[in-house]
Amino acid sequence: KYLNRRCACVSRIMGNSSNTFKPDLAGTTLPDGSRWGAFTADEATIDDQAAIFASPSIEVIVSGVRWTEGPVWVAAEQALYFVDTIDARIYRWHKKQGVHIMASKGGGYDGMNVPNYETLFEPGPNGMALRGDELIICQHPTRRVIRMKLAELKKLGGEIDCWGLCATNKDICKGQFDVLAETAPNGRRLNAPNDVIVAPNGDIFFTDPVYGFLKKQPQKLGYAYFNAEKGEHPDQPYLDEAVQQIGVGFTGVYRWRAGVPLELVTSELARPNGLALSPDGATLWVANSVKDTPSWHAFPLREELPFQQREMLSEKELGPAVQLGPGLSDGFKFDEHGRIWSSVPGGIAVIDVQRKRVLATVRFNTNISNIRFGDNGDVFVTGLGHVWRLKRNL
Repeated sequence: KYLNRRCACVSRIMGNSSNTFKPDLAGTTLPDGSRWGAFTADEATIDDQAAIFASPSIEVIVSGVRWTEGPVWVAAEQALYFVDTIDARIYRWHKKQGVHIMASKGGGYDGMNVPNYETLFEPGPNGMALRGDELIICQHPTRRVIRMKLAELKKLGGEIDCWGLCATNKDICKGQFDVLAETAPNGRRLNAPNDVIVAPNGDIFFTDPVYGFLKKQPQKLGYAYFNAEKGEHPDQPYLDEAVQQIGVGFTGVYRWRAGVPLELVTSELARPNGLALSPDGATLWVANSVKDTPSWHAFPLREELPFQQREMLSEKELGPAVQLGPGLSDGFKFDEHGRIWSSVPGGIAVIDVQRKRVLATVRFNTNISNIRFGDNGDVFVTGLGHVWRLKRNL
C-alpha cells in the first residue's frame, strides 16, 4: 500500500484565481526579480505507517505569497481564510472562485499608530479563529487581538467575483472591529499576539511571544529578516530585549472573557506559539517554539490562576521525527481521535499523545506555520510562500 511507503505526489490546483496567486512551485517573485519560498516537490515525502492519510498527494493550492498563517475554514462558504504576516493581508480561497484579497494592512496600521512600522518584518495579522459569525484576529504591529464580523470583512473585501483585483479600499482600519485585548494585567502593552483559539464556552485563549518584534533586512540586502544575510536564525537576542523594553516584560498565554479583565494563565514558556484544546475541552496544549528544541505542554483548565503544567512532549519522548528540516514548531490542531497534527521544523508530525509517539510525518523541507482541518478529509497547511492541501482518512 502506498501509505506504507515514503512518497508524495505533488499537484497544483488552479481554480479561477488570478495569475498572482496561481500555484507556482518556483515561489513568489519579489520586486527585484528573485524568488521567495521555492518548494521542491520531488523532495516532499509522506511517511505514514498508521494509514492516517487517504492520499499520497500534496497539493499546492496557493502561491504568490510570503508567509501564510492563521488558516480558518468557514464550512458554510466552503472557503479557507488565511493571512500573510509579511504582506499584511487577509485572503479567502475557494476551490472554484480562487484567491481573493479580503483586507490589506491587516495588522491594523493606520499610518500613525505603530512606531517604526517600516522596519517590521511581519507587520500583518497572524493567528485567526472563528467565533460564531466573528473572526478573532491577532495583530502583530498594533500588538492586540481584535474581533471583526465575518460579514464586515467580506464587505471590506468587495465583490468575490473580481478575483481580488477590484478597486475597493481594503484597509482593515476602514472596517468596523472591536479591540478585545491590547494591555496585559500588569498594565504594559502586549508583545505581539500570535495564535488564538476559542473554547466551546466562548473563552478566547491566545499566545503572546516575541515574533512581532522581528525586524527586516535593509532593503539593499534583500527581503528577508534582520541578519539573514549572515546566516543567523530569526530568533535573535534583540527580540527578548524588545519584550523587556517595550513589551510586557515576559512571554505569556492569556484568557479573554467577556466582562472580565484579561487573565494571564501562564508565563513559564519562553516561546509560547501555537495552542489547541484537547477534544474533551479539559486541557490547553501550547507549543513552545524554542529553536532546536520543539515541545508541547499540557495545562488542565481551571479557574485558579496560573494554570499548572501537567505534562510535556518533546524530542526526548517523541524522537527525531519532530525535527524534519528548517523552521520551528508552530501552529497545531487536535483531530477527533485526540492526535496532535503539528507543524514541526521542516514539515508536519501527527502525534499520538497517549502513547507519546509520532504516527506519521509529512516532510516539506521548508518552513511550515499552521494547520486547519476542512471538510471531507481536507487538511490545509500554511507556511513559506504557499498554501498546501493534504487528504486524511476520517
